[in-house]
Amino acid sequence: MSWLISTIFLLLALSSATKAQDTVSLACRANELCTTIQRCLDSDDSGRMGIGPRSSRYCDTRKVCCDREQLESWDRSQGSMTRASQTKTIPIREPNQSCGVNLECVPRKLCRDNYVNDNGATLINPRISTIPCSKSLYRCCAIDQQVNETQSPYVSHAQNFVYKNCGYSNPKGLIPDDDKFDYPEDVSIFGEFPWNVAIFTGRQDFLCGGTLIHPQLVLTSSHNLVNDTVNSLVARVGEWDLNSLNEPYAHQSSRIKEIIMHPEFDPQSLYNDIALLLLEEPVKLSPHIQPLCLPPLQTPQVIDQLLSANCFATGWGAKASRTAKLEEVLKRLNLPLVEHEECQAKLRNTRLESRFRLRPSFICAGGDPDKDTCKGDGGSPLFCTMPGEMDRYQLVGIVSWGVECGVEDIPAVYANVPYLRNWIDEKIRGLGITMQAQ
Repeated sequence: MSWLISTIFLLLALSSATKAQDTVSLACRANELCTTIQRCLDSDDSGRMGIGPRSSRYCDTRKVCCDREQLESWDRSQGSMTRASQTKTIPIREPNQSCGVNLECVPRKLCRDNYVNDNGATLINPRISTIPCSKSLYRCCAIDQQVNETQSPYVSHAQNFVYKNCGYSNPKGLIPDDDKFDYPEDVSIFGEFPWNVAIFTGRQDFLCGGTLIHPQLVLTSSHNLVNDTVNSLVARVGEWDLNSLNEPYAHQSSRIKEIIMHPEFDPQSLYNDIALLLLEEPVKLSPHIQPLCLPPLQTPQVIDQLLSANCFATGWGAKASRTAKLEEVLKRLNLPLVEHEECQAKLRNTRLESRFRLRPSFICAGGDPDKDTCKGDGGSPLFCTMPGEMDRYQLVGIVSWGVECGVEDIPAVYANVPYLRNWIDEKIRGLGITMQAQ
């Protein structure tokens, strides 16, 4: 009898230890729990192991939202296993960097913001450090002011968010305290351009960029999607650092319900290099997740306005043609638009030769040395300020192709969104989706 009692206690202890990894999170739905990525993968019962967990929405550092029933079913199936077979290696968490007495560098979202000590108890040892943190999005935080994900001050910031309209950037980013981290000139600040989308394969390999134009619609390039289907793609919105979960606000992930490629897309010449992605579910708009405005239909007046606008291209692609290494953090390139005939003339001076004709479905930007979109930037946006606005933008181009990267007087070529606007509107109407008035 004693062996039976001992066995029951052992199974209960193991079950408690396993379930201790699962927590309720505001980032997860009612039928989900926040758990480790590995536990969600181990318990997957969908038959799509290559795609990963049923939900890849992150809810904490190295944790995802995972189907509650899936986890419970897995725990029941493991009930008859021995202690030896259930024992798993628990990864050792890297200690936080010290930045002073009782001070540590932690992700900003895990430290209370604007904390004021008014009781005089610790004024002799002020909680101010002159030691900078070595990682971006980290801050020096008193140990007793560190909080978990659900207590993050950014949670209330997101809940109080009020959406204005499309195209509004966050010119100072979304970090409330002064960010002393030394960012390179060509790196965006977290949340600066909230319409960028990272498109991944089901195995979580980065595929290309995209642009959110509606909570359920993403524009990207057709050439990146020719070998993929809705079953093999995931869109991440609100992404910034591809290799980190320390952003103040978590990204949102969605499967793709439908891929609509331009019927006249030419995979050899890349004419009409545009595609519309319908997400399975609308994403929730937040400070770091907002759509970009669509431009007016192309006219000579629209082109003149764009040529005098302030334009940027963003993406996670390589910084030079000599490397295939993607950038981890979203880059930002301030690029001038190049008039159509001028671009054609400059491209004719390359290996494309003198008979090359730049088709109207293309628009050009760049030509400054060492500043260009490159490998891995396909599908990412080129956007310009709207007339009379400083920090509000409209989508002008989609990264398509180039002869070289960052070579002086050789512009990069983008899908021409104003020229393709009629096709975009037609497909959106066909989906029964109404765009908000700009």
